Amino acid sequence: MTPTDFLTKWHHAVVNRDAALMDQIIAEGCELHSPVVWKPTADKAYLIHILQGVINTIDGFAYREEWVKEGGIILEFTGTVAGKSLVGIDKITLGEDGRMARLEVLIRPMNTYLEFAQRMRDHVATFNSVKETA
Repeated sequence: MTPTDFLTKWHHAVVNRDAALMDQIIAEGCELHSPVVWKPTADKAYLIHILQGVINTIDGFAYREEWVKEGGIILEFTGTVAGKSLVGIDKITLGEDGRMARLEVLIRPMNTYLEFAQRMRDHVATFNSVKETA
């Protein structure tokens, strides 16, 4: 899969909140480097759960700019949390098969980030609850 193919599928998955498509284009062991937690994770199911939470937590989530380089993509996104604007970056590294192998996320400003982080902690707790009852 080329970076262009990946991006087409990625944008479709995000707009449609399509976890099944995300599963197809994210590699097993994909590393998530999140601003909300200090330690990266490589659990694909957890990563998809987090991505779904981000899309649902950030009102008006939209990508406004993208930069593509062989094996790497940077996407700038915008939205609001509790009425406060935010800007963020998704830095995506693609593996040899064209699937996402690493995702690093950066968000600003701090006041919006703090609200976002609290909401995402609540969302993460739902993943852990479901995992424990399964």
